[in-house]
Amino acid sequence: MRQNNVRKKIGDSIFILPSLIPLLLLFCYPLLKGIFLTFHKSGEAGWTFFNYITFFTQHNFYDTIPRTFMLVFPASILELAIAFAMAYYLRKNIKGKQLLKGLIIFPLTLGPLIVAVGMIDFFKPTGWLNLFLMGIGIVHQPVKLLYNYWGTFIALVILGTAFMFSNLMELMETIDPNLELAAISLGAGEFMTFRRVFLPLIRSSVLTVYGLNFIMQLAVFESAILVGNPASDSRSFSVVAFQSAMQDFNYNMATTVAIVMGITQLISLGVIFFIRKKGYIGAASTFK
Repeated sequence: MRQNNVRKKIGDSIFILPSLIPLLLLFCYPLLKGIFLTFHKSGEAGWTFFNYITFFTQHNFYDTIPRTFMLVFPASILELAIAFAMAYYLRKNIKGKQLLKGLIIFPLTLGPLIVAVGMIDFFKPTGWLNLFLMGIGIVHQPVKLLYNYWGTFIALVILGTAFMFSNLMELMETIDPNLELAAISLGAGEFMTFRRVFLPLIRSSVLTVYGLNFIMQLAVFESAILVGNPASDSRSFSVVAFQSAMQDFNYNMATTVAIVMGITQLISLGVIFFIRKKGYIGAASTFK
């Protein structure tokens, strides 16, 4: 009997191998190799903290941490506010709901490269926005929304809002509207119903979606290069890692920047999940 159980466990484990092999080859090995490189100075043998000391003592490296946060944090808050408001409104049965959902999620199908190209056409000095604003007399000079902080900020908001909306919409649709109707029937106002019934059910899921979106945007690259100012305002982790690898040919330093970015993402996610634990944790869905 015991031998049969052991054989069954071994047999079940074999089915995991197809997923373990790509994980080991494509994630674990490059990660361990990368960590190894960070403790070696480029072109020299021997273990050293040189790359980490360089990162945290040189302004052009450690400055990427506040610059990335100053770019991503306000953008993520705005994305959450817009996505939450749109999802909350569209969860009701309104005319054209599916069309509106498709239009909001559509930027996700384009990716950051196409979104950046579209932004260049729309926001350039002779683009639609500036022609419209100057045509109605609101401004007399083209508004500069490209190749600076705001270019990357807008690109992040476009993509981040679509990502968060696509997740929040599904979560909100699983909450039984009869719970809110019951609260209203007992005398609660709409705001009180939202604050005491709807928000507690959706809170943990919202923070989970926000956390995933936040750590993804900490690795912003295409938008920082194409519509931002990678030398200053949008000099993010990924930009610095790319420059170290492809311009300075210092793969050890590039890997160090990537590892610092990964640690920053884990710490950020830990803080968000710590806040998440302060409230109700569980499925947002209810019986319907």
